[in-house]
Amino acid sequence: MNDGLFSKHAALNAGAIPVSAEELSQRYTNLFQQYSRLKAQHAVLKKAVIKEQASNVALQGNVKEKEKELRKLQEQLDLLSFHNERLTKRILAVQESDKKASHFSILGGSTKRELEKSTKALDAANADLEQKIQENERLHEELTERQFEFTNNINRLLKQIQDLEERIKELETEDTEQINSSTLLESDTPEFPNDGSKEEEEEEEEEEELLKQKIDELKADLDEKTRLLREQEEKAKDGDKHLLSEIYSLRTILLVKLGNVKNADVDGNDALMNLEKEAENYIQSIRDTKDMQEALSHEIAEKLMISHDTWRKELEKLTVELENKKRELNEVLAKQGEMNEYEDEIKRLNEEHQERVKQLNEEHEKSMMQLSAEHEIQLNEHLSAKEEIVKRVGQLEEINEKLEEENKRLQQEIEQIHINRQPTIDNETQTEVDNKEEEEVFIYPKKDEEENEVFVYTGMDALPTKEEKKKEEDEISMLMSSYDQQINELTKRLQDSDSNAVRLGKLYETTNDKLLSEEKEKQTMILEIEKLNEQVKHIQDLLTTTKTNYQKQVDDMTEMITILQSNE
Repeated sequence: MNDGLFSKHAALNAGAIPVSAEELSQRYTNLFQQYSRLKAQHAVLKKAVIKEQASNVALQGNVKEKEKELRKLQEQLDLLSFHNERLTKRILAVQESDKKASHFSILGGSTKRELEKSTKALDAANADLEQKIQENERLHEELTERQFEFTNNINRLLKQIQDLEERIKELETEDTEQINSSTLLESDTPEFPNDGSKEEEEEEEEEEELLKQKIDELKADLDEKTRLLREQEEKAKDGDKHLLSEIYSLRTILLVKLGNVKNADVDGNDALMNLEKEAENYIQSIRDTKDMQEALSHEIAEKLMISHDTWRKELEKLTVELENKKRELNEVLAKQGEMNEYEDEIKRLNEEHQERVKQLNEEHEKSMMQLSAEHEIQLNEHLSAKEEIVKRVGQLEEINEKLEEENKRLQQEIEQIHINRQPTIDNETQTEVDNKEEEEVFIYPKKDEEENEVFVYTGMDALPTKEEKKKEEDEISMLMSSYDQQINELTKRLQDSDSNAVRLGKLYETTNDKLLSEEKEKQTMILEIEKLNEQVKHIQDLLTTTKTNYQKQVDDMTEMITILQSNE
């Protein structure tokens, strides 16, 4: 579009008269003014865009916070509805047990049946609980999916708004550029009006109007969704209040019913009932006497009116006091029911604690017995292994001494053999030696004799041959290798015995460490048991004090009721 305008402008300028310097300066000043104005508008629009972006970010943050609050409120609603249903079921079960307990015989199996019914009711409650948990999970999943869709829609709408605003800004910039170009063309060529530019301007204006309409529609949609969100929040809050009030009322009913079931009625309740009956009878008698009155004198009528007013005021005071006392009695009964529940729970906890302590003591004794038996077995094994090692070491030392003696003896024999050898003789003298061999006699030592060996020399020794030398060397090498093998075996046995001794020592240390750790655990368990006993004693003291206080309050209430009855 701009290229076409510039080409037209160039064509018109090509055929026009040359422009003077003053006109050029005026055009320059006009263009500079338009440029400064556009720059200022651009800065303002940029600031507005930044503000809109910041507001969009803030709105997104608010939407996320509202979603979190919605989730929390939905969870609270689910919990409250679940508790409400559970309480209603318990109340119905208690009422049914009250109705059916009256029909059972005193000496019959009423307790067993009640226990069976209570177990059935508990099973039903557990099944309902599981169903409610599953429903709660399903509802949470649906809620998260819907919230995700809602956030996606909001983000999509915000993106559309941003895109449309950017489109509007682009169109505005194009309009300004077209206006500037048209002003330039008009200033240059006033004779030729441009119809195409007007049509384009009209089309752009129509597009702007359509875009503005779309933006308005999107904003209206966003406002409706925010309004729906707020309405849902208000409904959730109202539902919470309503559910809380219902739960409180149901709890009070339940406590009253539990008090009746446990036969924990107070003597003051009968007195209150009698007082109410007497007050009703008195009011009824006054109403009856009004119809039966005869015409009396003015003074008597005034006196009767005064007495009637005084009695009426006293009756109103008494009714207010009775209502207050009744309320206090109901509170006391509810507290007594709670205290009975607390006592039952404390008894149950004490029994569980005692059973747990017994189990722990038995387990500890068993573990100590097992550890002591294992420790004794390990000690005996260690001692027996130690004795075996000592015996084995003694045997090895004896064998080593024998081997050393045998080695010395063999070395002496080898030295003796080397000493008995003579240097080689020439061939001439060899014949003489061969002749003398028949006359010489050698007595060699036997192999079996070890200590009492005697070497007998009878003459000239014969020179050993090469084969005999090789045999002697082989025998010596065999003996040396056998001795080396025996020594290596003995060293291996010594190393094995040392490793066994080290292992047994480590086992002894580990068993000692285990015993010490178990003793420490036993001490800690004893300390914990003492702490728990102290806590139980403290709770029992608190229970006794609260019992005495409640009993005093009940006694005071009964005294007040008797005083009121006596005054009437």
